[in-house]
Amino acid sequence: MSKATKIFIGTVVGVAVIGTASYVGGLFRTSAELETVTKTMIHSLKLDGLTIRLDIQMKNPTSGKLKIKYPFVKIYYKSQMIGSTKVIDKDILIPANGEANINQMMLNIPATSLLALGGGLKNVLTKKEGLQLTVKTISTIDLGWKRIPYQKSEQFNLKPKVNGSK
Repeated sequence: MSKATKIFIGTVVGVAVIGTASYVGGLFRTSAELETVTKTMIHSLKLDGLTIRLDIQMKNPTSGKLKIKYPFVKIYYKSQMIGSTKVIDKDILIPANGEANINQMMLNIPATSLLALGGGLKNVLTKKEGLQLTVKTISTIDLGWKRIPYQKSEQFNLKPKVNGSK
């Protein structure tokens, strides 16, 4: 093998390694930039428990498109999990420099878990005050060759439904 051939092969391999590393780094940066905004509201209160409606907006401010699994959401009150959504095996595509919305996810808090809320729930219903809860969004970002876990926790103030609003 001639010296020119060895140099050519070495250059091609070096460019391939640098290109792959750059591509992989870009994918990881893209996944790190994913942002979720969760809106919550009381949907219904019945004898079997409290149903909370969640609307999740997923924002991708990067030039790479993302494919993620349908998010799983847990709600905590004072670090105790009181409810969660159903697990759904569905992919969501978020375009480059775009958004995806997941509307009307229903999260049921069973009547037994409502006891943990105690006076806080009473204040929401009777005094029209808010109740401080934590919502944790869990998903997986699919990069094609690798899956990266995604989690985000947000504090929110659960407020009673206002009559006449949707």
